[in-house]
Amino acid sequence: MTVLAASITTRSGKPLLSRQFTEITKDRVMELLSNFQGLVANISSDHTYVESEHVRYVYKPFDDYYLILVTNRQSNIIQDLSTLNLFSQTVNYYLNSFDEGEIFENAFEILSSFDEIIVMGNKEDLTISQVNTYLAMESHEEKIQEIIERNKETEANAERKRRAKEIARKEHERKMGMPSADDLSSHKFMGSNDAKMETAYNSYYSHASAAAQQSFLHSQQQQQQKVQDQQYSKYQGTSNAFGGSGMKLSGNNKQSGAVAARKLRPLPKEPEEDKPDNNGILISIKETVGAEISRDGSILSSELKGVLELRINDESLAHAKLQLTSNVNVSDKSFQFKTHPNIDKNSFLSSKALGLKSNDKAFPSNDQSLGVLRWRKVGTADDKSIVPLDISTWVTPSDIQEGVFDVTVELEINENYKHPLNEITFNIPIGTSNVSISDDNNDVNATVIEANEEEGVIIKVERIEPGSSGVFSFTIDSGSEETLFPMNVCFKNELVSEQSFTGVGISNIVSSKDDSEALPYDVISYLNAEDYLVV
Repeated sequence: MTVLAASITTRSGKPLLSRQFTEITKDRVMELLSNFQGLVANISSDHTYVESEHVRYVYKPFDDYYLILVTNRQSNIIQDLSTLNLFSQTVNYYLNSFDEGEIFENAFEILSSFDEIIVMGNKEDLTISQVNTYLAMESHEEKIQEIIERNKETEANAERKRRAKEIARKEHERKMGMPSADDLSSHKFMGSNDAKMETAYNSYYSHASAAAQQSFLHSQQQQQQKVQDQQYSKYQGTSNAFGGSGMKLSGNNKQSGAVAARKLRPLPKEPEEDKPDNNGILISIKETVGAEISRDGSILSSELKGVLELRINDESLAHAKLQLTSNVNVSDKSFQFKTHPNIDKNSFLSSKALGLKSNDKAFPSNDQSLGVLRWRKVGTADDKSIVPLDISTWVTPSDIQEGVFDVTVELEINENYKHPLNEITFNIPIGTSNVSISDDNNDVNATVIEANEEEGVIIKVERIEPGSSGVFSFTIDSGSEETLFPMNVCFKNELVSEQSFTGVGISNIVSSKDDSEALPYDVISYLNAEDYLVV
C-alpha cells in the first residue's frame, strides 16, 4: 500500500490537519480533500471508503470530524483499514473532547505520531503502545542543548556574583576613605602645569603605599574645592551685580513646595483583590458566562468557561485527591474538559478524580491558587441552559419629545440557577446625561450611577432573587433606537457552595496515599458575566 496523505477535516469539509508522505503539493492535497466531500455526500454511512478516478479515500467519522487516509487505488483495502484503525487510536490518545481548539493544541503530537506510523508512504509494523514509546524517547541533541543552557546560566550566575563582590569591595574602600584605582585615574595632579611633571607624580603615587595614595588624593580634593569655591564666589558676585538675589535656602514659594511634596508623596497602590480565607484546602470554582441576547429575549449564542482552582496552605494536606460530584459527566461531549498536565488524566476520565500522576508527589502548599481543571461549553441558539439571566427589552419613541425613547427592561433568573444575582449593571453605549428612571415602573430598585460621555449610561440593579422576575423603565435622550445597543450587562455572584452553576463540584477530598483518610476543605463558587450583550 502507499499512503499519500493523512488528514483531519470537519464534516463540512474544512481541513484542520494534514500530513503528506509522498511528493505531493499542498494544492493537490486540498483538491483531493475537496473531492472527498463530494464523494462521501452521495453514499450511505455504512461505507468506510470511497474511490475516485485516481485515489482511494479510507475514512472514519468521529464526532464532527473525519479522519481520512488518501491512498492509491492498488493498495490492499484490508491493510488500509488496519492502518486507519491505528491512526484513530493515536488521535483518541491525544484528544479528550474532540474540540477544534484542542485539535490545534495537540497538532504537533498528532502529526508526530502520523510520521511514526507511515514512512515514505509505507506503513510501519507498529502498535499504539510502540508509537507512544517512540514519541516519548529522549533526544540526545535535546539533552546536549539543555546542558549548554545550564552551563550558560551557571556562567551568568558566576559573573553576577563576581560583579557583586567587586561593587561591595569598592563600597567598602569608599567608606574606609581608601582611594580606588578609578579614583586615582580620574584625579590628575594639579600642582603643576607641566605635563611631564604631572605624569611623573601620577606614576609615582599609583605605585605608592595606601597611606601615600590617601594623602595624595586628599591634596587633590583640597585643590578642587578651592577652584569650586572661587567659581561659586564669582558667580554669586555676578548675580548680585545684575540685581539678583542669589540662592535662597528658605522662602515662601508655596508652588515649589507643592511640587516637591507631590514628588515625595508615594504613588497610591492599586487595591488588591480580597483573598478569601483558607483553612487548609480551599477550592474555588470560577465560571464566566457570555451571551448574545436579542432585544426580544431570544438567545442568539452563549458560552461558558470554568476553572477549578486549588489552594493549600498546610503541607500536611498537600497529598490530596479531589473527587468530583457524581452528577458531573466527564464524557459529555457538550462540555470540553481539560486537566492540568500534571493531573492523572486516566484517573479523571475513569473515576472523576483529580490527583497528581504520582501518589508520592504533593501539590504546592504555598497558599497560591493552582488551576487543576478547566471546562468550556458552547450553547446553541435558544439554549438557556448556561444563561442565568433572561433579558427582554421594549423600546418606544416618546410621544412628548422627538429623539427621546422610553425603554422597558424585564429581568428573570433562569430556573436552572438557584441563587440570587448581585450588582447587575446595564451599560448603554450613549454619551448623554438626559436619562431618568421611571418611578411608576421600577420594582427592582434600579438607579442611574453614571451618565456622561466617557462612561455612557450605567444603570444598576442591586439584587434579583432566584425564581423571580423584575421590570424597570427609563427615559433616555438618543438619536435613534440603534444607538442604545448593544447593552453590556454585568453581574457577579460568590457563594459558599459545593457546586457551580453548571454542576461542577467537589464531593470529597482524600489523601492520595490513603483513600480512607478524608481531608478537610472549603468550597467557594463564583459566577461572573463577560460579554453578556443585548444586541
